[in-house]
Amino acid sequence: MTNTTNRRAERERSHLIRWIASTAGAIAIVAASAMAITAQGSPSSPITPATRETNSMGMPVIATPGVGSGTAEIASLTATPSKWALGRVKLNVAVRPTWKFTNTGSDTVSLSQPHVEINKGCCPGTLTFHGPSTLTPGQSTNLTFELSMHPGMDGTHDMTLHMPMQHADSTKNVIDLTVTGDFRD
Repeated sequence: MTNTTNRRAERERSHLIRWIASTAGAIAIVAASAMAITAQGSPSSPITPATRETNSMGMPVIATPGVGSGTAEIASLTATPSKWALGRVKLNVAVRPTWKFTNTGSDTVSLSQPHVEINKGCCPGTLTFHGPSTLTPGQSTNLTFELSMHPGMDGTHDMTLHMPMQHADSTKNVIDLTVTGDFRD
């Protein structure tokens, strides 16, 4: 072999190696993009599915995004979760984080209407009990908190729900629960 032939073979190998490296890099970028779109939903579809229901303002209700975590307990009442972290929520949709309250004690507990404290953001939504608000020992009920924001209400929201309760002996306690979310398109 001559030097010219060796150099040409070296150049061809070098070009082949660069082509393989750049093709592998392009495939990795496409794969990462595809995984990100799959994880977050495509721009034209909601991140969470609609429930085929609309709220009183005509907004579609979607499955509650994010995660609920922890358990709050005071006296003989537990609330699960203690915190809802909704994450990013689109505007012009309604979400309904839900808490389950269980009477773990031996006397009857009456739940009153919760008070919402706005720590950041605005506009608390409707609170609705789905079940009794007076719980006998071992009994449970659910509470939903509908949130729906439109343009002008966008941004970070942080709210605390103060749930007053009264025991059969007239003693009173308050369980505190939180919900956060970033409402924007």
